[in-house]
Amino acid sequence: MTSPVTVAPHKSSLGGLDANIWGLLAYLASGVLGLIPGIKYVAWLAPLVLYFLEKNSSFVKFHAMQAFCINLLSAALNIIVAIIAAIAVAASATSLAGLGGGLATLTITGVLTWIISIVVLVFEIIALVKAYKYQEYEIPGLGNLARAIMRKF
Repeated sequence: MTSPVTVAPHKSSLGGLDANIWGLLAYLASGVLGLIPGIKYVAWLAPLVLYFLEKNSSFVKFHAMQAFCINLLSAALNIIVAIIAAIAVAASATSLAGLGGGLATLTITGVLTWIISIVVLVFEIIALVKAYKYQEYEIPGLGNLARAIMRKF
């Protein structure tokens, strides 16, 4: 794994704030918005909005796109786990003996959801600290995806 590229401190086109603050906020925004009932289901869109609003800083755009990618991946994985849980519970609901299997499945999927959330949180914390230090840290697997998407938009 390569070390993060450090960029020179500069201003963002958004309110004249330092670019590192917006890089940090790209990761933080979806996490904070995710705590608000109702909004939490679309909180992963916050970094995408930041990406399209930023006009000058490729540094801010990179971190916004990477934050969008990791939050979208997290949402997709959690939806897949929820679908698996729903199917397993529905299949086990036809008999009383299957109810125990359904409860076990719910426990396993609950643990999987927590694991996904913790892994995402760890990578987001690392990335936001690196963004604050003006470093373009690439989350494994997602950094290249973020750059590929940036080339298209």
